Amino acid sequence: MINKELFLDVMNDLERANNYHEELNSFFETHDVDGYIFQPDCSTSVIRLLHNIFGDLDKDDWISYFCFDLDFGHNYKDGMVTHNGKNVSLATSEDLYDFLISFA
Repeated sequence: MINKELFLDVMNDLERANNYHEELNSFFETHDVDGYIFQPDCSTSVIRLLHNIFGDLDKDDWISYFCFDLDFGHNYKDGMVTHNGKNVSLATSEDLYDFLISFA
């Protein structure tokens, strides 16, 4: 298993890489530059590794949902995520870690 501190560091790195891509392409759009740049990074591999560590793909793919649908928790609103009839906060990477650990 991965400890919380390392998990949070990894999630911060993933969010920084995601923000870099978004800011770069936003810059192009703002300055009327035609095109979109996607610079390869290891984010997909890191997320796949986290899925494997936590067995998350067997648990509804919460890591990808948090990263992409909830934009690393920024799009989370109370009551939008439930599991077994209970509200689950996914506002932070720490919330995600605690939720994933609850399955262990």
